[in-house]
Amino acid sequence: MFNIITKIGAALTLRGLVASVLFLAAPVAMADVILHYSLSGVTMAGGGMMSGSFDWNASTSRPINYNITVPTNNYGPATNFNTDNSFYLGPAFLGTGNASMDSGFNIILNSFQGYLNLIFDRALVEGGTVGITTSTERFESFFSHNDFTGDMVVAGVVTAESGVAVPEPATLALFALGLLPLVARRRRVASVAL
Repeated sequence: MFNIITKIGAALTLRGLVASVLFLAAPVAMADVILHYSLSGVTMAGGGMMSGSFDWNASTSRPINYNITVPTNNYGPATNFNTDNSFYLGPAFLGTGNASMDSGFNIILNSFQGYLNLIFDRALVEGGTVGITTSTERFESFFSHNDFTGDMVVAGVVTAESGVAVPEPATLALFALGLLPLVARRRRVASVAL
């Protein structure tokens, strides 16, 4: 009887070990690629430079973790847009009512006292240096107060650092499940040795 139990235990341990190796060897699924963009040389028509940065989620085509400051202009003081005081409104408004999911975005302050529309000359999912559309182009990037006074962007680019792939939470959970039989086996071996 003891011999049968030992063989069943060994088979289950071997099966757990094989399952662990398969879970650990499986490719890790990456859900989101996050690109960190920094504003550079973003000049406003009324003078001053817009500054800051944002993270772009290439999978969902939307900004996350942004912190962008519009300089003081003829219509009001400097305005800061960050993840805590404002929210993502949607794709950029392109003047004709069209929206492009991956080449611009709108952010609005929680107080509805400011609005930022940034449009880029190509898709942000590609990374690298991307131009910001200016007031001389058909579709323009701009900042506006709630009374529709504001300032236009006349020059500037955003530059991305290399993208970082963020694993899906489910993938991490599977990885942890794959480790459990290895940990259990190690504990069993340690307790038998004592």
